[in-house]
Amino acid sequence: MTRRTTGLELAALAVLATGCGITNPYQSTDSKSADRPAATRSATAMTTTTLADAGDPAPERGGTIPASVQAAQNRLAAGPGSLTPRAALERYASLYINWRGSNLAGRQRELASISLGQARAQALQAAASAARDPALTRSQVADQGALIALTPGAAAAAGNWVLVTREHTTGQGDYADLPPTLHVTYATVADTTAGWVVSSWKPQD
Repeated sequence: MTRRTTGLELAALAVLATGCGITNPYQSTDSKSADRPAATRSATAMTTTTLADAGDPAPERGGTIPASVQAAQNRLAAGPGSLTPRAALERYASLYINWRGSNLAGRQRELASISLGQARAQALQAAASAARDPALTRSQVADQGALIALTPGAAAAAGNWVLVTREHTTGQGDYADLPPTLHVTYATVADTTAGWVVSSWKPQD
């Protein structure tokens, strides 16, 4: 959305959430660089770092989550599932890497509605960050991409699916003239009564 979103992995820098390390993906920086798309893409990724933790309520800091919050993260919306793990990941990836600044918050909420656990919490946090950042719309930031590889992980990525996306972040100012880039994401899925859903989404760049 996100980018650094990742992707929505993104302009999540301040944007660009993911991506997505965390500096605020939703804030522009003072220079152009080859790695800026990763920051932006991860509107999602940005949400997984210490900045995000610093803004958490006291009961949720240090890796602890109240039981009620954890239960909400694991409660599925109506009709979120896919028939296969691959279909669930393809659906999630398409939403994650194709967005505009004006719809990024809504896109992340859509991702939250079709995911569980870490993936849902990350998407909701990215949605909240994007909603507070008018610079995304003002700079006409957008991300467009395609999933070019999807396979079960091995070795260090064992237990995950590995996705490779090709993304192109565009916009004005710092987001102008950025080249298309490749991004790697590790993800897991869960088999639920409603079908397969994404349960974790972790951009690696």
